[in-house]
Amino acid sequence: MRFILILLSALFITASAVSDARKANEAFQRGDYETAAQLYRQAIDQNPDDARLWFNLGNALARMGSADEAAEAYEQFKSRADDRQLRAMGDYNKGRLLSDMEEYEEALKHFREALRNNPDDDDARHNFELAQRRQQQQEEAQQQQQQPEQDQGEDEQDGDQEQEQDQQGDQDQQSGQQPQNMDQDQSEQQSPAEMTREEAENLLDALEQLERELLENRKKESSENRPRNDRDW
Repeated sequence: MRFILILLSALFITASAVSDARKANEAFQRGDYETAAQLYRQAIDQNPDDARLWFNLGNALARMGSADEAAEAYEQFKSRADDRQLRAMGDYNKGRLLSDMEEYEEALKHFREALRNNPDDDDARHNFELAQRRQQQQEEAQQQQQQPEQDQGEDEQDGDQEQEQDQQGDQDQQSGQQPQNMDQDQSEQQSPAEMTREEAENLLDALEQLERELLENRKKESSENRPRNDRDW
């Protein structure tokens, strides 16, 4: 804010002779920015085309922390300034205001415009370069802050994939066992195939033949084992 004070002092010398303007300047120098802003507005009501009053109002509002109102006051100043160097002062102060708010992209636009209207302004060039460095640092800090969140998201995704794979493995294991159980049940419950009539007849013939052979064998064994009645003479 040091450069704003220098610019402000330069405008104090050519300030309006209106009483409110003088009182506003005195209040600003005392650090009573709220009173200064009120008196500058009163002076503007009397002479709204005086660009210097808008410039000083912007400075007072900036010191109060009313950034939006200060930015609007600087725009009002620029629209009424009839000199390129004066417009450069408005862009420079607005650039400083935005830079303090860490809105570096917008600040760079106004510093660039200030240098376009006043290429010899070393302060504008210095603050332009400073805003560029701070913008780069801001972007790097944001990237570093986002990186852990991305890594955490990837870790969670990997964990979910591993969990899904484990669940899929369990399902595969269960599905692999299930057909085996089904086959066993089916083999136990499966009824024997029915024989054809020809096969049944052949089986009966074979059984009858087996029975006849067994009967003949039994008769033969019985005759051989029958005791003899031979007498010894």
